[in-house]
Amino acid sequence: MGHLPDGIVLDEAASPGGALELVAYEASGLVWIGVRPKGSPLKGALGLHTGSNKEHYLEATAEIHGIWGVAFAAVSPEIERVEVRNERGESFPGRIVPLPVNFEEEYQAAWGIATECRKECRLIAYDDRGRLIDSSMIRPRRHDLSAEETLELIRTHCDNGLRYTTWALKKMPSIPEQAGHVGQVQNHRHALAIVLAYLEGADDERSASSAADSIVQRYIAAVDAEGWEPPFASGPDRSEDVK
Repeated sequence: MGHLPDGIVLDEAASPGGALELVAYEASGLVWIGVRPKGSPLKGALGLHTGSNKEHYLEATAEIHGIWGVAFAAVSPEIERVEVRNERGESFPGRIVPLPVNFEEEYQAAWGIATECRKECRLIAYDDRGRLIDSSMIRPRRHDLSAEETLELIRTHCDNGLRYTTWALKKMPSIPEQAGHVGQVQNHRHALAIVLAYLEGADDERSASSAADSIVQRYIAAVDAEGWEPPFASGPDRSEDVK
């Protein structure tokens, strides 16, 4: 790979291999973040928002150099703290560094160095609610959901899950390689029914547990009556809410 633009130095840090620089530059309408030995050309960089049509809280990569590594990333505005972990689960401090204002990019750069990295060096983030965030977690498109909207999303999730697990439990006994998983699916269905019971008015574990069995029976009857099948089995979803 040829040399990339010199970029703007955002931060410097000492590593077992010498001083490193965190740099950023703009090219082809994108912001790029990279790490290089101090005073050396940049040979690789991470492009922001290039990996998927889904935006993630954390877009990260890493370089491993023998027994140490450096992880660097772009992090969303909700991220307040970062750290780097090696394959043994040991944590090392990281830093968040703002990008230049003229880049007009709401994400910030982040990086950190870890030792004892022979196979893995990854950057982990924590958001403004203290939640651990890794690079697989998708950032929601909206951040202003009302309580009612959130409850409706939970109810819909439970409804879809109860329908699917009920349908699956009808099919699984006839499929030898899946028969051993019936108990797991039944437990998952019961857990969804417990959550739905709270949404329907249960006020403690006892009342939720007693309602869950009735909810399961309700879905068994509804799936049978409707001939419900999941979209991948029947085309467009024909289901309606269970009343």
